[in-house]
Amino acid sequence: MEILVENLFKKFRQEFVIKSFSYTFQSGQSYAITGPNGSGKSTILQLIAQYTLPNSGTVKMSGIDSDLVYSQIIYAAPYVELIEEYTLQEHLEILVKNSYLPKAITLEILKDFIDLKPDRFKLIKNYSSGMRQKIKLGFALLSDRPVLLLDEPTTNFDEQAKQWFFDKLEKQRHKLIVLASNEAREIEFCTDKIAILDFK
Repeated sequence: MEILVENLFKKFRQEFVIKSFSYTFQSGQSYAITGPNGSGKSTILQLIAQYTLPNSGTVKMSGIDSDLVYSQIIYAAPYVELIEEYTLQEHLEILVKNSYLPKAITLEILKDFIDLKPDRFKLIKNYSSGMRQKIKLGFALLSDRPVLLLDEPTTNFDEQAKQWFFDKLEKQRHKLIVLASNEAREIEFCTDKIAILDFK
């Protein structure tokens, strides 16, 4: 799997957030996109995922029709909300039904994976912010999709939750992983570092 990004420009209103961004991302590698808050790290992730479109430039995934790129990517971020009026079971069923997660993933597997013993009827909105983030990452890390895009993944995590995350992420090394981060440990995990300020 390879993602080829060529000469991306992205602006909001009259201000360019990204200029002339080109990079080749490959499976089995992990990439940290670094830079100050508001510098465009999240925008780069969204452009790679094709959740937002550039003003100019291209994003191509090798061997995949452009209309099917979404089916190869899992994206998780603190600002991407879970459906808060659902229980964990209901949320899981939606993700499995829409092929974001393999059919083999059950509530018991999910609970064991994220170290959680929830009340079956507890709504997502009644979990702490840290636990909601862990649920998002649990969904992402249990996916069998080959591209994993994570924006500030350990936001709202205590040290125990951070250790859980890195232990699980280590087992994903075969995938193409891109992290947007300013956290030293997240950056150190990655094999390649990309400074967003180089593309301003």
